[in-house]
Amino acid sequence: MSRILIDPEIIKHNFKHLDKLFSKNNIHWTAVTKVICAHKPTLKLLVDLGLRSFADSRLDNLKAIRKICPEAETVYLRPTSPKFAPNIVKWADISLNTELKTIRTLSEAAVAQGRTHGVIIMVELGELREGIMPDRLMDFYRQVFRLKGIEVVGIGTNLACMYGVLPTFDKLMQLALYKRLVELTFSTKLRWCSGGSSVTIPNILEKQLPKEINHFRVGESLFLGTDLVSDSYIKDLKPDAFVLAASIVELKEKPTGPLGKMVDNAFGEAPVTEETGEWGYGGERTERAVLNVGRLDVPFEHLTPFDEGVNLLGGASDLLVGNLSKSKKNYTLGEEIRFRLDYAALLALMHSRYVEKEIITPQSV
Repeated sequence: MSRILIDPEIIKHNFKHLDKLFSKNNIHWTAVTKVICAHKPTLKLLVDLGLRSFADSRLDNLKAIRKICPEAETVYLRPTSPKFAPNIVKWADISLNTELKTIRTLSEAAVAQGRTHGVIIMVELGELREGIMPDRLMDFYRQVFRLKGIEVVGIGTNLACMYGVLPTFDKLMQLALYKRLVELTFSTKLRWCSGGSSVTIPNILEKQLPKEINHFRVGESLFLGTDLVSDSYIKDLKPDAFVLAASIVELKEKPTGPLGKMVDNAFGEAPVTEETGEWGYGGERTERAVLNVGRLDVPFEHLTPFDEGVNLLGGASDLLVGNLSKSKKNYTLGEEIRFRLDYAALLALMHSRYVEKEIITPQSV
């Protein structure tokens, strides 16, 4: 079985650095934990570090968080259908919302359960995901403020998630102005202006964050150290808290390309190779490794071998194939090849129940 190796020391390092950065700038932050898929040892590590605000888009994951830390503040990230309102109120203290009908059902559920449910109303700033169009914002807030069992926690937005619209100072200033307008219009004070995420951390470092933005929802930078703007890593954060280790289950010299007439593969993809193999002794050959992880577990395009001499060629549902010809290392059958992960790869691998998750110690590396 392939393994995800989880390094608690890197997670601790990133957590402490981010916590210090946000505290210094008077920002409340919530860890977005959906990428770890309720992996209990990792959740417990975060709780032991002092984290008390968790966000997820799966109710089962919020249930797991509540069992580990009953006093945790839980935030449901994904806009929900009205029919699920009772469960949202039961397991989430706060939810992100854009539909008045849904908030009304959350109100009914909160009253029925004797609770107060917090809502962050999301506004559209150009990413064209969830969000109310700005010209309808005031009327929307007016109706929500009338509802029983609902606390209007704040205003928020999502950027850089689908189309990659960057959270520039001007974009975030729009959100800040909408917050001010809501507060002036309704003589209230919104607790959170939730415009921050991993992609917005560089705004803090570059002093390009409006002072009103006081809540961040952060996952990728915590777990991967990623700077999404520069496609690198945030200063003082470390990558490789999560590493894929896949075992070599076949190691042979083979032709450089496929032989015979070809059609689309099992995934409906047309062949892209320009090489054709030769079986004869005079034909060029490559050293190929077959690995015990496949496309069922991870999109291989999102894996980066630590060994720069390893080149992933492709794969099937259960296996990946790599060319080892340029590696300076002499691999053997059964040996592991390790890969750096991006967010898409980590999400898929943690979600797969066929991949072992292992907390490592210095002795086990």
